[in-house]
Amino acid sequence: MEEEIEVESDQIKQTLNDLSVKIDELSKSIEKTLGEKKEYAEGKINENPLAYVAGAFVGGIIVGSLMCRGKG
Repeated sequence: MEEEIEVESDQIKQTLNDLSVKIDELSKSIEKTLGEKKEYAEGKINENPLAYVAGAFVGGIIVGSLMCRGKG
C-alpha cells in the first residue's frame, strides 16, 4: 500500500517537472514571438508615423462617440 503511494507520488512529481519544463519552453517561445511582432510594428509605425497617429485619433473619436451614445 505504501509502495503504491510512493510510486504514485513519484509519478506526480515527474509529471509536474515535465509540465514545468514545457511551460518554460512555451513562455520563451511566446516571448520571442512577441518580440518579433513588436519590432515589426515599430518598423511599420516608423515608416509613416502620421498615418498611425491619425488612425489612432479617428479610432478614439469613433469609440468615444459610441460610448456617449450608450449613456444617452
